Amino acid sequence: MSNTARPRTLFVGIGSPHGDDRIGWLIADALQQGAGRDIDIRKAATPSDLLDWLADFDRLVVCDACATPLDKTTDSRALHRWQWPTREVATLRSANSHAFGLPQVLQLAEQLGTLPPVIIVFGVEGECFDAFAELSPRLAAAQDAIVQRIAADVGPVPTGRMIEAEANNGRWEPALRGEDARNA
Repeated sequence: MSNTARPRTLFVGIGSPHGDDRIGWLIADALQQGAGRDIDIRKAATPSDLLDWLADFDRLVVCDACATPLDKTTDSRALHRWQWPTREVATLRSANSHAFGLPQVLQLAEQLGTLPPVIIVFGVEGECFDAFAELSPRLAAAQDAIVQRIAADVGPVPTGRMIEAEANNGRWEPALRGEDARNA
């Protein structure tokens, strides 16, 4: 790879058709519209799907629903951004009880020597994970802002709304708090 080339990025939205667990897939679909040639966007049903996809990437960005407490002070869903390795990734939901969780998959990929040098994990707080439920109204209302924030980090921003961070002088406060905001 030449020094002028941008790093090749793999973005993976992890999800299922169940309520807020679908947010990773929805983010992947939205990012696909503005993706450049240097980013590969995929959807996974389980974190273990990543193991087959990691070769030849310089950066992995993962988005999944997480089951952390809701931020009741705003109408937006909290968006967390973590740099791997971190214990906070353990709050992400796996597709089922028989699948490896994301931390275990990333640890295995590291042992296999296939883990990219940079791993960013976005966790989107969900509230409804019932079978075949729709996206919760609060998460649906925050979806565009979440897409814009992740797109600003990942690469080209899909056309549409102004980026929330621009409106807040570079800070995306409604969704990032405490330790998460310092890591963004």
